[in-house]
Amino acid sequence: MKIERINDNTVKFFITYVDIEKRGFARDEIWYNRERGEQLFWQMMDEAHEREDISFDGPLWIQVQAFEKGLEVTVTIAKNVIGAEDDSELGSLLRSAIDEARDQQSVLDQLSELDEETEQEAWAPLAMETDDFEAIISLSKRAGETLSNVDLKLFHYDQKYYLWIDFPEEMEPEEEENVLSLLAEYLTFSTQTLAMLEEYGKLILDGDVFAKVRHYF
Repeated sequence: MKIERINDNTVKFFITYVDIEKRGFARDEIWYNRERGEQLFWQMMDEAHEREDISFDGPLWIQVQAFEKGLEVTVTIAKNVIGAEDDSELGSLLRSAIDEARDQQSVLDQLSELDEETEQEAWAPLAMETDDFEAIISLSKRAGETLSNVDLKLFHYDQKYYLWIDFPEEMEPEEEENVLSLLAEYLTFSTQTLAMLEEYGKLILDGDVFAKVRHYF
């Protein structure tokens, strides 16, 4: 289990379903058995107290988010906040957070089944954007030669930088997903079209964009 202290009052946990099962909890138990769900929660809280010396005194706010491989639990100690939940209502608060995460997990399971039943389709060309050129520089160093076979164009338009991405036909959809995951760590998806960027934007670099950025910067 990963424990991250966000600030003095907030702690974030990430625990995989594999870890949950190793602790003796069946995956369905945490969704449908209130007592078992609370047992897992308090195990996590006790571990945070032992490992990080975090004290959970006072009313708590809890958020549970489901991911494909596990759960993210955010706990905020609501100190000196009027209207915060008291200890007697913690069980109800935790149950509500788990119910919301269970609904998220249900959607993830359905999407996973759909992915298995249908063949992955290639991504259409698209744009990603940033208003900070340092993000482009950092990305170029991280990308290395990985994107040398992807057709890229870098534009500047309306005080933002736009990276136009066109994947080669021979690239596998899974590889395209990996490329987009890397790009998304530095850039955000944009609705701009290539025609708009070519008409109104300024083309800065074309071709192996990141190699050129590394050369100049």
